[in-house]
Amino acid sequence: MKKMKAKRWKWVPLFLLGILASLIGGCQALKPADALSVAGTPMSAKVYRLFLQNEKALTVNRYVTKYHAKYNAQFWQTKYGRQTPQQAAQAQAMNKLKQFVIEDQALVKAKLLTKPLAEFDGLKKTQGTGADLTGMAAAQKQHRELMLKLQAQYVKTHRKSVTSQQQTAFYRQHKRKYWARPDLIHYETLTFEPGKISDLSEFTELVQRFNGQQTDLASVQKAFGTAGFHGQLGQNDSLHDADQYYGAYLRATNDQTGHVGQIFAAWLSDQKMSLVRVTASAKGGFVPFSDVKEDVTAKILQAQLAKTLEKRAKQAEVQGDPAQLAKETFA
Repeated sequence: MKKMKAKRWKWVPLFLLGILASLIGGCQALKPADALSVAGTPMSAKVYRLFLQNEKALTVNRYVTKYHAKYNAQFWQTKYGRQTPQQAAQAQAMNKLKQFVIEDQALVKAKLLTKPLAEFDGLKKTQGTGADLTGMAAAQKQHRELMLKLQAQYVKTHRKSVTSQQQTAFYRQHKRKYWARPDLIHYETLTFEPGKISDLSEFTELVQRFNGQQTDLASVQKAFGTAGFHGQLGQNDSLHDADQYYGAYLRATNDQTGHVGQIFAAWLSDQKMSLVRVTASAKGGFVPFSDVKEDVTAKILQAQLAKTLEKRAKQAEVQGDPAQLAKETFA
């Protein structure tokens, strides 16, 4: 009898230990820091919150623009469409976190990174939510630089796998996006030196008077000369003007001036100001395929790598307590 009692009591501590372990395990399950992993990579609550906090401004902007929402105390919990802004931010943060982790795993495989999420190892500890956006920006910068190295490595390894048919097709489809030359703009100029202008107010009035007009600059030169302002006529084009006028031309085009025949003002520096009149505009065409063949190959492989990693990210499994993660707010 004593033996049986002894055996029975022998198992009691083990039973109690089992209960204690399950209670501890239950407590840990309530902490997203301890339970969250993406594609098999465990992570801290701080990293998750960094991604969540990074979505804050983007989400506010999206909902204010799309739904004309008011940013107030109720904003994050108000339902617009199928989701509240908080739910949308959580979903976007998780998608970006999955992409980041999958890319980091590829970096580790390529021996460009020691372990996934190593970019966050150097972040300083912060209070509250741990939302160190400066740290997030630093981690993202390091990640982008490493991804460029991964792309270069991938291109070098797989460049011979790209066929000439793939190159030709890609160039035809994307030449406007990647290899279009800017239009060739021809213009005549009337240049003044502000330091030699006696009455800046009168000079400015004349500039405003001719800005946007379709008049040859020889006639404009006479009008300014009559008022005592002497400018020098010249000819130039966007290929040979050392970028003096082309930027001003683009701004003028956006302001609905700068079209063929129109005059626009270009303040080149404190010592130089010109009235510019576009005399002709010709399409710049495209950089020849033979000149960009290597670049075509690189872009094909970069797109291939990006597509592969994106597919893996969509398939990546997230392990954690969704109810607990949903409690993470922007407070």
